Amino acid sequence: MDASANAGLLRRLEQLERSNRRLKILAVVVLLGLGGIGVMGQARPPAQIVEAQEFIVKDANGNVRARLGSYTAGASLTLYHDAGRATLMASAGRGPGAHLSLADGSGKIRGLLLLSQEAAGLYLSSVDATGPPRSPRAVFEVLNQGTGGFAFYDKSGHTRALVGSIGDDGAAVAVLQDREGKTVWKAP
Repeated sequence: MDASANAGLLRRLEQLERSNRRLKILAVVVLLGLGGIGVMGQARPPAQIVEAQEFIVKDANGNVRARLGSYTAGASLTLYHDAGRATLMASAGRGPGAHLSLADGSGKIRGLLLLSQEAAGLYLSSVDATGPPRSPRAVFEVLNQGTGGFAFYDKSGHTRALVGSIGDDGAAVAVLQDREGKTVWKAP
């Protein structure tokens, strides 16, 4: 072989080696890309616990429909109607006890179920009874010492009828009162 044939052969060999290096680099890049896609496509294991101080549920229009949260006074679940007012609220304070309140369309609490260490009671009102009922119209209450009963009130908050076991001895009583608060009937 002469020198010109050797030079041509060496030139072709260098071109072939450069092309081979480019193919190797391209193959490594493609393999890394496919490996990255494979890792990204793996499903994550399902979360066992979801933690937050508050969860808010909104409807398709962005209106708040429910709120579950933990606050300094305790925890509560509140459901809202279309106008955005709370209609049902269940809450528990820091101590033992809980309450469930029901509100009308204007947000006034009309019914309250209250559970505490001292008593369990159901309070119904035609006016706002926010907090401990200020103006209940009908009350059913049972105290832990065993006494309890039903009471019905007028618009002014005066007792009109009372039925229950209200004495420490467990004796039952039924009382009807007039507008002035005078007893008109009593048994026993």
